[in-house]
Amino acid sequence: MTAVRDEDVLRINSSRKTHFLDSVAIEEPVSMIIQNHENHRFSLGITMRTPGEDKDLVIGFLFSESIIKSHSDIDSITFSEDEIIVRLIKNVNFEPDLHRRQATKTSACGICGKESISQLSHSHFISSGQFSLKYNVIIKASENLKSRQELFSSTGGTHAAAFFSNDGKLISIREDIGRHNAMDKLVGALISNQEISINDGFIFLSGRASFELVQKAVILGVPVLAAVGAPSSLAVDLARENNLTLIAFVKKHRITVYSAPSRISIN
Repeated sequence: MTAVRDEDVLRINSSRKTHFLDSVAIEEPVSMIIQNHENHRFSLGITMRTPGEDKDLVIGFLFSESIIKSHSDIDSITFSEDEIIVRLIKNVNFEPDLHRRQATKTSACGICGKESISQLSHSHFISSGQFSLKYNVIIKASENLKSRQELFSSTGGTHAAAFFSNDGKLISIREDIGRHNAMDKLVGALISNQEISINDGFIFLSGRASFELVQKAVILGVPVLAAVGAPSSLAVDLARENNLTLIAFVKKHRITVYSAPSRISIN
């Protein structure tokens, strides 16, 4: 399934008009449906996303919504062109009213359609442990991320979320037209791979650090979340409440740490 489409466009500057083919990131709807062991189906709404890695997307979304606790809570996943049906194992107690949405989720929205503020509350305090991350590793990870964003290089229209080891090795990267979708795809990939230790690495975002992205990191239990762009006030509050190290405005020679700074060292 392709994630990019070529469009015939016209570029105009002060001296001439030029026709050429320009690559754009595809944005398409997909409906997520939960099926319990009694074969009852419940819609989680429609999500606008870039096609590709849809299995990671739905697994990460269900984990971030606390519908599942691990990949093993899923019995099967069935795909069609515009629908994903996830059958849960018998022991998973799915409560539809806690996850009902009233609107289509656009690629720009991670929590749109939630009916109450209580649905957004997830407390997962992250233990301090022995995790330590060097400042220069974060800088190098930022540069590495830019060079590995293949969809962004083609289109200029996608976001990325990547997981690095604490020594700066890129473990996994996912891209999507939506920030929250890229994060869900990454989360899904991470929890599906039992060989990856979430506690021994950090997540890097290509854009800003909003509330829903920090929430997903907190639920995953990763100790550090870094971002190229700015954080929001709610993102900072949530990170501090749950002992997540939140880093933003990562530049070539500096970073800004908003919470749990003890995990970051200079040398």
